[in-house]
Amino acid sequence: MKLSHTYNKNFSFYIQNNDGFRIPISNWEDLKNDFLAQLSILYELHDNGSADLSIDSCEVETFEILKLSEINKQILGLPDEYPYEIYIQSDGQLNQNSFKFKYGFYDFAPNGTRFQAERKGAAVSINGTEYLLSENQYQICEALDSFNKLTEAERTFQNNLKRFADIKTISKSAALILDSYLNSQEVFCPDKIKIDVQFNNGILEIIPNVGIENEFAFVNRFDQLPSIRDVYPVTNEDQTTTRILVTSKQKEELQKLKGIRKIENPATIQQILENPELFFDDEETDFTVFYSERVKEIGIYKPKFYPFVCPYKSEWIPGIAIKDKVHGEKRIYLKTPEKLSAFIEEKENAVKSNKTTVTWEDVEIPILEAEKLIKTAKRQFENPKEPLNRNARNSENEVLIIKENAELTEFIQNVNSPDNINHSFSEIDNLFSGINLKTHQVEGISWLQTLHKENLSGCLLADDMGLGKTLQLLYFIEWHSKVSQENKPYLIVAPVSLLENWENEYQKFFLPQNLSITKLYGSTNLTKAFDQIQNQREAQQLQRQHIILTNYETLRSYQATLCLVDFAVVALDEAQKIKTPGTLVTNASKALKADFKIAMTGTPVENTLIDIWCIIDFAVPGLLGNAKEFAKEFQNPLKEEDTDIKELTERLRNKIGIFIKRRLKKDVAKDLPAKHDNNNSRIKKIMPGVQLERYKIEIENANNSELSGVDGRNQKLKSLWAVRDISDHPYLLDNQILNFSSEELIATSAKLQTTIGILADIKTKNDKVIVFADRKETQKMLQKVVYDTFGIFSSIINGDTPSTKQRESAAKQSRQQTIDRFQSENGFNVIIMSPLAAGVGLNVTEANHVIHYSRHWNPAKEEQATDRAYRIGQQKDVFVYYPMAVFPDAMKNENGEKLKSFDEILDSLLNNKKALASNTLFPTEQAEVRPDELFGNIFGFETETKTEALTIQQIDKLNPNLFEAAIAALYKQQGFDVHLTPYSNDKGVDVVLLGDQANYLLQVKQTKTLVGREAIQEIYTAKTYYENKFNVKFKLTAVTNNDYSSTTTMLAQSNSVELVNRQQLTKMIDRHQISIKDINIIESQRIQRI
Repeated sequence: MKLSHTYNKNFSFYIQNNDGFRIPISNWEDLKNDFLAQLSILYELHDNGSADLSIDSCEVETFEILKLSEINKQILGLPDEYPYEIYIQSDGQLNQNSFKFKYGFYDFAPNGTRFQAERKGAAVSINGTEYLLSENQYQICEALDSFNKLTEAERTFQNNLKRFADIKTISKSAALILDSYLNSQEVFCPDKIKIDVQFNNGILEIIPNVGIENEFAFVNRFDQLPSIRDVYPVTNEDQTTTRILVTSKQKEELQKLKGIRKIENPATIQQILENPELFFDDEETDFTVFYSERVKEIGIYKPKFYPFVCPYKSEWIPGIAIKDKVHGEKRIYLKTPEKLSAFIEEKENAVKSNKTTVTWEDVEIPILEAEKLIKTAKRQFENPKEPLNRNARNSENEVLIIKENAELTEFIQNVNSPDNINHSFSEIDNLFSGINLKTHQVEGISWLQTLHKENLSGCLLADDMGLGKTLQLLYFIEWHSKVSQENKPYLIVAPVSLLENWENEYQKFFLPQNLSITKLYGSTNLTKAFDQIQNQREAQQLQRQHIILTNYETLRSYQATLCLVDFAVVALDEAQKIKTPGTLVTNASKALKADFKIAMTGTPVENTLIDIWCIIDFAVPGLLGNAKEFAKEFQNPLKEEDTDIKELTERLRNKIGIFIKRRLKKDVAKDLPAKHDNNNSRIKKIMPGVQLERYKIEIENANNSELSGVDGRNQKLKSLWAVRDISDHPYLLDNQILNFSSEELIATSAKLQTTIGILADIKTKNDKVIVFADRKETQKMLQKVVYDTFGIFSSIINGDTPSTKQRESAAKQSRQQTIDRFQSENGFNVIIMSPLAAGVGLNVTEANHVIHYSRHWNPAKEEQATDRAYRIGQQKDVFVYYPMAVFPDAMKNENGEKLKSFDEILDSLLNNKKALASNTLFPTEQAEVRPDELFGNIFGFETETKTEALTIQQIDKLNPNLFEAAIAALYKQQGFDVHLTPYSNDKGVDVVLLGDQANYLLQVKQTKTLVGREAIQEIYTAKTYYENKFNVKFKLTAVTNNDYSSTTTMLAQSNSVELVNRQQLTKMIDRHQISIKDINIIESQRIQRI
C-alpha cells in the first residue's frame, strides 16, 4: 500500500492497495499504523477547515499545500521545492494593447539555460523531474497567465501598469528575474494623494505628494501638463522611469488641486486652513498637514477663538472655542454666572497689567476675544432656555456638554446607599419553558431589581465570560416592563456585531415577548443636527415602551435626539467602549437620560484603573469622585514597586460597594463542579541527561554572545525561545521530531514523561482530556506518542486562519464537527488544541481534564483556555495539570540554593500575575509575562557543557537546515571557510567551501531513498552562476546520508561530480567529530542572499 496524490487545480491524496485500488476514507482509520505521519497532516487540514474528504480521497487547495513546511511536504511525498529562477520578459511595450508577458524556467537568468519545463498549476516538470513552486512563485505565474488571457480591449495602458505593479511587488520576494525593460519600469500606485504646503510672500502653495522618492519631478510633470492624466511618467535620478498610476477618483482630487495650486486671497487661504475637508475628499487625499505643527512653523495658522452656546440638560450655556488644528479644539465653558464673574475679574486684571491676553484654564485668550465672550455670556444668562443667534450656529460641530467629573466632582447622583442590600427576586411568567435560571443568574437579576427598587441610579454587571449576562439583563427589562406604568423605552447599546444576537436572544428567552424591538443602526431617519423642534419631534416618536437596539457610533452621531428621550433603562454592553474619559462616545453615553443605567463588561479594567472609574461614572456619577483625585489615589500607586496591590484594589472594591456584581466561575460553585487548579497541579520531573545538556548549551550560547545593544537582546530572545522549546522537548529545536520512536521521545523529555503518566491515570477513570500545546511540531509529537501509547488518534485544533474568505465558515464548521465527534465518543479520549483555538469560541465540556503542556504567558488567556472545559454544561470536577521539567538537586547557585528551570521560573511569574489577572480591578493586559522578566533568572548562571560528538544516526534526524549545517561543520573541521546558502533560490547548492587548495560546491541530500540524477543536474547547472558570483573556480560534490542510483553515479562520473555516500560520510563523522553546538554556530551564520 502507498499514499499517492494527483494534482488538477487541487491536490487529491489517496491510499492505494497492492492491486492499485483506492481504499475508502471510511477504512483509513485501520491504516494509521502504516500512515500515521501522513494522515496526521491530512486530518489536521480537514479538522481545521482547510481540506475536504470525499469517498476515497482528501482534497486540499493548492495554497494550503504550499503553506506547509518542507518536512510536511516530504512526508506527503510531494516534489522538492523549485530551486532555480523564473525569468519574466516583455513582449511589446506596456503602453500597447498587444503587450504580453513571457516567462520561462532558467538555471539562472538572464544568461543561463532555459529548461524545457511544463507547468501544471504549482507543479513544474523539468527533464522528467517534478518540482513544487513556492506560494509566491505560484501566485505570480497565475497572475502572468491571467494577464495574457485578457482581450486587447482589456489591455489598456492603465490596466497593464496596474497588473504589472502587482507582479513586480511579488517578484521581489519570489526568486523572479525581470528582463532589462521590465526591470527599468517602475510603477507606483499611491493609496492616497498626500497634500503638502509652502507659504512664501503671502502665497499659499498646495503641493501634491504621491509618496515617491523624487517628488520634485512629479510636481514638475504635474504642473507642465495642462490636463490631469491617468499616468504620470517621472524620471528618477538613476535615469529609470517611475510611472505614477492614479485612479479616476484621485484624478478628480488632482483636478481640484490644480485649480488651487497657489493661492493669494487671504480669505481663501483661511478657509482652506480652517476646513480642508470642504476642498478635498479624505478617502482619496491625506490632508493631515493642516493638523500638524507644520502649519505653525511656516506661519500661516494661529488658533481661532470664538464664543458659542451649547445645550446642557434643559439650558444653554456660553463658552469659547479655541480652534487649533495642531492640538485639537478645546472648549472653555462658563457654566454659571459666578464663573462669568470670575472670568470678568481675570480679564480686568490682565488689562490693568497691560497684557494682551487673559489666562483662563491654562489657555491664553486674546483680550478682544475675551470681551466678545463676556458679551455673549451675559446675554445668554439673561435667557438660558433659548440659544442666542440660533441660525448662526454651526450645528455640525455641536455636541452635548456634560459635567465630566474630570478635575472637579461636578455631578453626583444617588451615591448614598446601604453597605448591603437584601436581594429580592421577582419572578415573571413568560420565560421560555426550556430555560432554567442558574442560581447565580437569579441572584444577579434580584440584585438589579433591588437596586432599582431602592431608587439607585445604576450599576456595573461584570460577570465572567459565559455566565449569562445577556439573560440576566433581558430578564430584568422584561420584569420592569411588566411592573412599570410609565411610557418609557429601554435602550441597549452594543457593538454592531452583537446587536443581532441581542435580538435573537430576546426572542429565544421569552414567549410571548412583552416588548417590541426597534433596530436603530445602519441607515436611520434621525437628525444629527441640534434642531430643537426636529429633535423633540423624533424623541417623542421613540418615547414609548419598546426595546431600542443601537450601537455606539449611532449614539454618538444622533445624540441630539437620543439624549432627549426619557429612558426607563439604559444598558451598555461591552462597556469598556466608554473607558476613556472625555471622548465623544463616552460623553454621549453619560448624557443619556434614564431612571436606571447598567454597564456590562467582563473586562472592566483593560489598561488602567481609570477604565473602571469612567464606567462607574456612567452608572453611578460621583461615586468615585473626579478622575484627577481618583488617579492620584488608585492609579498612580500602581507604578510604585512597593505598593500593596491587593490592599489597594480591595480598598477600591469596597468604595464601589454594592454597585458592582462580579462572579467568576469559581464563585458559582453551586452550579459548576469544582476546579482543581492548585499546587498539586504542578507536577515536576528532573530532566533526562539529553534534555539537560541541550538546555545548558543554549544558556552558554546566550551568555557567551559577544553581541550588545539590540543585537545582544535579540540573541537573548532567540535563546529564550530555544530554552522554552527544549523544556517541552530537546529534539523540537534541532530535529525532525517524527523520525524518533515514541520510546525515544518519551525517554528524553521530563515533561513528556509526566504527561504520559497523567494520561495513563486519566484513562483508568475513562475521562476525556484537552492537551494545550502551542507549536505545531509539539502537537504532532503529542499526537504520535498518544497514538503509539494508547491507540488513540487525537485530533488537532490549531486555530489557524484559512487562506481564503470562503474557507472561514468551513473552518468554523469543521472545528465544531471535530469537537462534536470528540465529545460524542464514549470513554477515554484526547484532543490537542493550540492556545489560539481557545479564543475561537469552542466549548469542550465533555473533557474534564486539561493539561497545559505549553504555557501561555498571559494567565488570563491561559484561564480562558481552561474555560473551554470549565464552563456551564460541565458535569464533572475539572482537573488542571502543569507538567514541568526541572533541574537535578545538585544544580545550585553560588549561594547553595537549587537553580530553577525555565518551567519553574515561568510558573512562578504566572502565579504572581494570576492573582492580578483574576482581580476584577487589575488591568488584564499588564498581567502578561514579558521576556525581560525572565532574562535575569534564566541566563543568570554559568554552565559547563559536555560537547558530545554526534553519531551518523543522530545527524540523520536533524531538521533539513541543520543537516546542511552539520555537513558544513564537518568540512569546517577540515580547514575550509564554509558558507551555507539561503533557504530558497539556492539553485541546487547548499554549501560553498572555500579552501587554500580548492573550492567546492556541495549539494546535500538528507533522504531515506536513493538520490536521483536531479541532484547532479542541479549542482552542475549552478556551477557557472556561483563561479561568477564568487569569482573563483569550483569543484562539485554531492553528499548524502543514503546512497546514489546507478544512473546518478554514471551521470556524476561523466560530469566530474564527486559523490559522498553514507559509508564515506560515517567515516568523515568519526574522523572529524562535531557537536550540536558546532552545528548551531554554523547555522546562525547562514547567508541571507547570494
